[in-house]
Amino acid sequence: MYRILIVDDERIEREGIQHLIRKYNLELDMVTAENGEAALEIVKQQPIDMIMTDIKMPFMDGLELSEKVSSMNPEIEMIIYSAYSDFEFARRAMRTNVSNYLLKPIQISEFLTTMKEVMARCEAKCTARSQASELLDGYNRGLVYEREKQLMNALNGTYAGEEQDAEGSYMNLMLVDCGGRYFDNAEFVTLLRGPIRYTYDYLNINERQSVFFLKSSEPINKQEQLALAEAMIAQAADGYPGRIGIVIGRTVNELEQLFDVFNEMEQTLELKFFMEGNPILFTDDASPSTQTLADENEIERIRKQANEYIDRADVQGAQYSIEMLFSTLRSRGDFPVIYTKFICSEVTKRAHEQADKERREDFVVYLDQIFSVHSLTELKDLMISIVECLIPAQTEAKEESASKLITSVERLIEKDYRQDLSLEGIAEHVHLTPSYLSFLFKKETGKSLVRYIAQVRMVKAVELLTNTNMKIIDISEMLGFSNSSYFIQIFRNFHGVSPAKYREEGTS
Repeated sequence: MYRILIVDDERIEREGIQHLIRKYNLELDMVTAENGEAALEIVKQQPIDMIMTDIKMPFMDGLELSEKVSSMNPEIEMIIYSAYSDFEFARRAMRTNVSNYLLKPIQISEFLTTMKEVMARCEAKCTARSQASELLDGYNRGLVYEREKQLMNALNGTYAGEEQDAEGSYMNLMLVDCGGRYFDNAEFVTLLRGPIRYTYDYLNINERQSVFFLKSSEPINKQEQLALAEAMIAQAADGYPGRIGIVIGRTVNELEQLFDVFNEMEQTLELKFFMEGNPILFTDDASPSTQTLADENEIERIRKQANEYIDRADVQGAQYSIEMLFSTLRSRGDFPVIYTKFICSEVTKRAHEQADKERREDFVVYLDQIFSVHSLTELKDLMISIVECLIPAQTEAKEESASKLITSVERLIEKDYRQDLSLEGIAEHVHLTPSYLSFLFKKETGKSLVRYIAQVRMVKAVELLTNTNMKIIDISEMLGFSNSSYFIQIFRNFHGVSPAKYREEGTS
C-alpha cells in the first residue's frame, strides 16, 4: 500500500479528498498536513510515496513545497491542484517532480484517472527497485560463493592459481573451533564477527569450525591478534556454554600458502584438549608470552602418558604422546633446551628398559643422538624413530589394530551420519581420548575426522539429489543438519554450486 500526503490549509478540502479516496477504494494510506512547512516535516520523518497539495497556502505554498521535496527525494510523486490556471504556476511546477496538475473544482473522472496513473508510476518504481536489489543481491552472492570456493580449494591444496585479490596484500588467518554446533546459528556468527574491524573473508569448514581471513596492508602484530581473539571469545562465550578455541596462523600474502598454514593450524588445535577454558593458540614460536598454555606440570603429565603407552608396547600411542609433547613445547617456546632434551632422555630411557636386549644400542648412544640435534623438529623426528626402533615386538599387531579401529570409526560415520556426530562422542564410542582418536585418524587416512564427516555427508547429499525427488529441506534434515540454509552453504563450498543447481545440471 502506498502512502499519500494530502496538503491543504482548508480542512474541508483535505476531508473531501480523503472521502474520494475511500469512496472509490483507492488502496492508499492517507496522511494530512495543513500547510507546506508541516508537510515538509512529515516528509523528513516518514516514508511518503505521493503528495497531493493545494498551491495557495500560508507559510509555504504548494509550488515551494514541491521544489523542496524534489531536492530532498525526487522519487516522490507530486500532484498540484488549485483554482489558479496561471501559466507561471505550471512553468514552475515543471521544474520539480510535479507529475499532474488538477484544477478546482476537481472532476471525479479526472481525479480517478490521475490517481491511477500516479499509483501505476509508484508501482513501476517499486518493481524497478526490487529488481535492481535482487540483481545486486544475486551478483554479491555469486561473488561470495566464488570467493568461498576459491578459499576452500586453497585450504584443501587444490587451488589452481586463479587471479589474486588486489585488496589487502596480507591475510591473517584465525581458525575458530567450538564445543557445539554453533556455526549454523546466525546469532553466534554475528557475535563472533562483532569485534572485527578489518576487511575479511569468512568460510565455514563445518558446524563447529570456521576460518576468518583478515585482510591488511601490513601483517597484524601478535598483540593485536591476541586482543581481537579475546574480544571475539568474550563477545560469543556468554551466550554459548561450549568451549571456544581460536588458533592464529602465520600471515600469508599468497593463496598457495594457505594449505600449509591451515594444516599447521589444525595440528595446533589439538592442544585445545590439554588446556582449560577458551584457549588462544599461535602456530609459530614468536611472542610465546602472549599465549595461555601448559606449564611444566602439563609436560610431566604428557611424559607419563608416553611411558604408559611404552609399557603397553603401543608404538602409535607413544608416537601420539611425543607429537603432543612437542606441540606443547613448541607452543610454549620458553622451556630451556636442556630441559627439553632431559624430558626426551627420560622417555627414551623408559623405552630402552622395555626393549629386547638384542635390538637396543647402549643407552649412551641414544643420549648422544638426543644432545647433538640442533632443532626441535629434528629432535621430534629422532624421538619417533627411537620409539619405533625400541618397541618392535607388537608393532604389526598394533598397526593392524589401529587400522581396524579407524575402519570401525568410518563405518560408524557411514551408519550414523544423520546424527550429531562429534569428535568427543565418537572417541567415547571407541574408548579413546578425543585427541588420540584425532591423531590416529589423521595418521591412518591423511585427513581430519571432522573433514571426513563433512565429506561423507556431502557424498550422501549427492546420492539423494541424484537418485530421489526429495525436497532440499528434507535432504538437509536426513543428513543431520538442523538448518537447511547452512546445509546449502556447506554443499556449495564442497561442490561449487547449490543443491538445486546440482540437481538441475544432473538432470539436464
